[in-house]
Amino acid sequence: MQEWLSRHRGQTLDLGRTRQLEFGVPISAARAVLVAVTLQDGEGTTTRLGGVVRAIANRSESQPVRLVFEGRSPAHLQPEDAASAASELLGTISRLVAEDEPVAEVA
Repeated sequence: MQEWLSRHRGQTLDLGRTRQLEFGVPISAARAVLVAVTLQDGEGTTTRLGGVVRAIANRSESQPVRLVFEGRSPAHLQPEDAASAASELLGTISRLVAEDEPVAEVA
């Protein structure tokens, strides 16, 4: 996870015609990586969500990395809409990492 976030630091990834994920510079610690992330939407790239994603490793390598998002909605989304957008953000990051990892190509 740390390698993937480091390769994408400072980048904006297009998720479609009007959606983008923008990554900051990751900070690593023991069993964790923190990175600022924004989810932008619309023609003028309105920031729907902004905050920090934590990728937390488990003690056992057989367990997956846990992703946690903490942030707020500059677009003033309703709490249930913000929670849904945050879940989508984490799911998208998880999918992008899995697609990019060499392990995903083995099977």
